[in-house]
Amino acid sequence: MKPLWLAMITLVCSPLAQTVDLGTWGDLYPIAEPDMLMTIHNRLHDMDQSGELAKQQAAFKQRVIKNSLRPAPVTGLTVAQEDSTHYVDPSFVVSQDIADHQGRIFAHKGERHNPLEFVPFMQTLYFIDADDPRQIAWLKQQKPATTGRKVILVKGDVSASTRTLDTRIYFDQQGIMSRKFALTAVPARVTASQEGKRLRVETFAMREQP
Repeated sequence: MKPLWLAMITLVCSPLAQTVDLGTWGDLYPIAEPDMLMTIHNRLHDMDQSGELAKQQAAFKQRVIKNSLRPAPVTGLTVAQEDSTHYVDPSFVVSQDIADHQGRIFAHKGERHNPLEFVPFMQTLYFIDADDPRQIAWLKQQKPATTGRKVILVKGDVSASTRTLDTRIYFDQQGIMSRKFALTAVPARVTASQEGKRLRVETFAMREQP
């Protein structure tokens, strides 16, 4: 029996065994797959003829306009119930050597640098919820000590706020700046600290209007 098993194993494992013609098992049909581009073209043509395409284009345009004028509000922020102050150190650790245009390395990997030591922070940032009339009124009373200021919305209509405040308006898209300044409530004001190496973040209580 052993020689018979060896012969069978040899036959199965040999290249000839792998290429043997086993005949036809069942019916074979050509692969009929519709052309994807033609399918899309036909679908768009049908939508155009029915007016559905024009409706979807108009709806898309309105969504773009709406999202640009009123982006998604920043989550995780509340209305300040008390005045508070905290400080943010903008220092960072260099992830890799940084060189100038002549190849001279001026910042080495692993070093810690504070950008405020090289470039002073010369503006005031205001973060507000423009849907809150109290915060709009608060901002109108602000008189920054710096020559530059920026009004940054965490919620509200950009166009309406621009008209109301008569100034250029920014929006904190996806809350990136709010997280950078560790904001938990608004309205807030960001300025340089007295020593100039940190950022001073202040929030101001908003009480119910009489």
